[in-house]
Amino acid sequence: MLARFQALQPTVEDKTETGVKREELNADAQILAPVMLGAATPDKGMLLADYAPNWLETYKKGKIRPSSFERYQFCLQLLCKDEIAHMDVRSIRLEDIQMYVNRLEDMSTSTIKKQRLLLNQVFEHAVLTDVIVRNPAEGVQMPPMTHNTKVVFPYEKDEQEQLVTAFTEEKNGRLRFRYGWGVILILETGLRAGEALALEWNDINEEKHTLKVTKNMVRVDGKNIVQRTTKTESGRRTIPLNARAIKAVQHLKAQAVPGCPYVFATQTGKHLSYRNLLTTMEKACEAAGVEHRGLHALRHSFASNLYARGVEVKIISKLLGHAIVEITYNRYIHFFEGDIDETLRQAVGAWVG
Repeated sequence: MLARFQALQPTVEDKTETGVKREELNADAQILAPVMLGAATPDKGMLLADYAPNWLETYKKGKIRPSSFERYQFCLQLLCKDEIAHMDVRSIRLEDIQMYVNRLEDMSTSTIKKQRLLLNQVFEHAVLTDVIVRNPAEGVQMPPMTHNTKVVFPYEKDEQEQLVTAFTEEKNGRLRFRYGWGVILILETGLRAGEALALEWNDINEEKHTLKVTKNMVRVDGKNIVQRTTKTESGRRTIPLNARAIKAVQHLKAQAVPGCPYVFATQTGKHLSYRNLLTTMEKACEAAGVEHRGLHALRHSFASNLYARGVEVKIISKLLGHAIVEITYNRYIHFFEGDIDETLRQAVGAWVG
């Protein structure tokens, strides 16, 4: 093939020696060029199922957070189940990727976007290393934001009070649910579960009634790992604490293991797991006679409570740590109106002290 490609070059320069039309030779050369640039055959790692994992291992491992690497691995597992994975990287076109995305129609929008991001990065690398000339993932049409997006409904005010009663119920002088006040703290601050589980006592200023979000706990390879960074840059934020949130902090501190730095901790002073927190939520919902909608429903409830008080969406978005206001619009509150300018403390009813 190399000889054939080289043989074409003089002919392109001087068509009078062969009588072959220049446009025909150019077309032939364009077909052969990507193959030459790849310098590899399908059995040497140019199948997408081989090329993508190699890219991940070589260019991402150790350079991104463990949770992000694990997410990429999950995306690869999903990709390799599809027929596109058995195609040569150099032969994949836009329509092939579009058909792959279309075959994912029963997946959530988030999952489809992650697959598209993975493919875009893989093919961008292939362009940078001269394996292909153009990124075929560019131009892929994604589903609208509402496509298969899971709707999480917040708890109504009466349901929230029923849950708070269950969380704080005592039995024989002890809390029925040991981590109940922790769940209340999430309800009153809108924290993500991972953000709450990563909290340390030095993140809370009881004098100023504030809580700093600077970390996130994730589960990687069956282990809880605290990342000294948040999900997004905007996730780093300071949240004012209202009266109930302060009360939750005080109760959590009263039951804390001496010397333990974690706000959410087990009786032995270890990090509390997501499963522990979820079990508390499930049992409290059962005790309160309230439908269990998951821990994330507490975050939605926090956002809805703020909106009900007339708080502007930009402030709600800031308190939730969203990267852009549109996320707040699309995921948390269905209808926004009004133009009320409130301070963060007024927004959550925090003490001015």
